[in-house]
Amino acid sequence: MVYYKSDEHQLMVSEKRQGDIAVVSSLFVQIEMNILMVVGISIILGFIAGLLFKKINVPEVVGMILMGVFLGESVLGFLSYSFIENMKPLIDLALAFIGLGIGTELKFDLISKLKKSIFFILIFESFGAFALVTLGVFALTRELHIALVFGALAISTAPAATAKVLWDYGAKGDLTTTIFSVLALDDIVAIIAYAFAFSYAESVIINGKTFLIDILLDSLLHIIGSIVLGLITGYIMIILSNKTKEITRLLWFIFICVIAVSGVAESAGFSLILTNVIAGIIFTNFSNFNEKTFFLIREATYPLIVLFFVLIGGKLRLDYMAHIGLIGLTYLILRFAGKFSGVAVGGHISKSSAKIKKYLGFCLLTQGGLAIGLATSFYYNLAALSEVGYHLGTLVLNTIVATTLIVEILGPIFVKHAITKTDEIYKKPPT
Repeated sequence: MVYYKSDEHQLMVSEKRQGDIAVVSSLFVQIEMNILMVVGISIILGFIAGLLFKKINVPEVVGMILMGVFLGESVLGFLSYSFIENMKPLIDLALAFIGLGIGTELKFDLISKLKKSIFFILIFESFGAFALVTLGVFALTRELHIALVFGALAISTAPAATAKVLWDYGAKGDLTTTIFSVLALDDIVAIIAYAFAFSYAESVIINGKTFLIDILLDSLLHIIGSIVLGLITGYIMIILSNKTKEITRLLWFIFICVIAVSGVAESAGFSLILTNVIAGIIFTNFSNFNEKTFFLIREATYPLIVLFFVLIGGKLRLDYMAHIGLIGLTYLILRFAGKFSGVAVGGHISKSSAKIKKYLGFCLLTQGGLAIGLATSFYYNLAALSEVGYHLGTLVLNTIVATTLIVEILGPIFVKHAITKTDEIYKKPPT
């Protein structure tokens, strides 16, 4: 133990520490100005963190997210929130390739034998999360419009972290196919449910005035537009693939298509994830290229995916954990319960295999981009209406961000547990 001999000595030590902090902060400011350096360091550190976590049998995506938290403003301050916002084009591009990858996993011959199981599980796990969270939040607040918003947000499942774990371990089998199918469809159900919930909450805030038809039409156009754009993109990919036999040139064609269509989807207000999921489904089922093509796409985009998860971690604010409160805990617990019970009921009705009924629920717990995006939109829209709307929007946004921090770290661990228990891990890449 060190004892200071005098106040003057203590003051000198304090000033030295402040000077050291100032030097480090100054260095971060200088580094932040060099975007490529920050991106490079983030990818390298994210990659190292992923490897270290993989060595202790924890999915590498957890290491990447935690490295992002450490580099973010909540801890080190290397990745500022403004920098992460400026990286939105790269984040969107990573989501686009993740969507494409999910689509390429949805082969018609595999889905056809599981379509009954997928349909009933999707309906019941979505309704289970929505119903339990809505009832739980209503019991706490006695405000139906607040409860409905939380219920709608509980439906969405973040595909990125779950898909990353499945790809890392080469997961194959009925459980994996069901996971990819539900991931692709969950967000559509969430968007529709949110349209109703937002409309009702808005009508309560502004004393009965409602825009239900307008909101539902916007949501419908959003979904249909995304699907149509995805169909067109998939068809273009097939045409281009038929004109080349070189795998490298095909990869360039696919990259160009994904970048271009993602820009169009963003500009038109469509879902770039859903658009690329549809494109991936069309391409994988109607082109002549095998799984090695899609494996090479994932390998080529790996640095981008690493950066994506580091940036996602950097966006998570530890100070929001203080705002989780009783509503947040209720949301977490009942969302888990709703997903698990919904899978069990849907699996029982559709006579799914025992492993799907037992373990699929573990793979539907992650929550990310869509939930935060909808919560952010909810906050801005209601904050513009009144002070009551501002407080309601703040409550929803803080709760969703805080719970996302928890499930984005625990979710991938549960996914690995599920595919391990069901023997669907195949580490060797396709040849």
